[in-house]
Amino acid sequence: MADQNSQHTSFADQVRAIPGGEHIEDCYACGTCVSTCMIQQKKEPRFNPRRLLRMVMMDMRQEAFESPTTWLCSACDLCYSACPQEIHISSVIGAVKELAVEAGYESPLETVSVDEELCSGCGVCAMACPYEAPRLVEKGTNGNTKRISEVNANACMGCGICVGACPMGAIARPGVSNQDVRAQISLPETNGNPRMAVFVCDWALRVDADVALLESYPENVNIIHIPCTGRIDPEMALQALDTGFDGVLVCGCAVDECHFQRGSFVSSFKIKLLNQVLDQVEMDFGRIRFIKIGTQDRGRIRSEVDDMLEHLAAWKETS
Repeated sequence: MADQNSQHTSFADQVRAIPGGEHIEDCYACGTCVSTCMIQQKKEPRFNPRRLLRMVMMDMRQEAFESPTTWLCSACDLCYSACPQEIHISSVIGAVKELAVEAGYESPLETVSVDEELCSGCGVCAMACPYEAPRLVEKGTNGNTKRISEVNANACMGCGICVGACPMGAIARPGVSNQDVRAQISLPETNGNPRMAVFVCDWALRVDADVALLESYPENVNIIHIPCTGRIDPEMALQALDTGFDGVLVCGCAVDECHFQRGSFVSSFKIKLLNQVLDQVEMDFGRIRFIKIGTQDRGRIRSEVDDMLEHLAAWKETS
């Protein structure tokens, strides 16, 4: 898989030549980017941007292309505001990734797939995706031409935002398909306590203590894990209410801290619109909420869940 250009240009020079990669030498390996990023903590211990940049400078091409750092950076840019050198680390990593793809390497991530029979070619997925992974193409079948979505697997981060956006249910990813998420909606047996379904983004709770706290609630609180709140389909919230849950709480990242860039932005509008519809048919009563947990909001999840449970208990008494 060796890059033919490597015989003429150093690896670092190739990275510099790609827009965003020109700041490769500005990094002085302080490690601030690592401390602000949750990928190392939540997904991959080997994730280390400063180590990747060092590989580039040392011409360790194969090691850089095979590094999980090259493929796991979601370009959320939390590290950018913290970097004392004001380097867009994600842009430098993106330059390395571009060279890796050119050299024949493929993303190891589990990405989405499109059911061409169901796809209507509406293009909603292309508009929703933060990474421009889906694109519309013309395909011919039995003499007929059909416009469908095609996904660039090397650009896809597997966030599931497009899965939640597709009106035809034509896009799926193992573990986050409509069927997979709905299967987690399980109505618990309770002794009159409010039943609440909590859809929680895998990245919204920054520390393990908050995750453990949420999981410690009694059975009347059903926890449903999703990779990003952008994956939420309003139908899922309605399904939870129809199943017998008294309320739904959707927990995501702060809008400017979303791990997948725009997932919280997309989902907050979905829930707002859903509440407006329910309000028009006099079914709202604040039974569906969207909360945004920021980096500095450690421990806040307890107060949010407790407040929602109290609200639902009061609603049950008056309904």
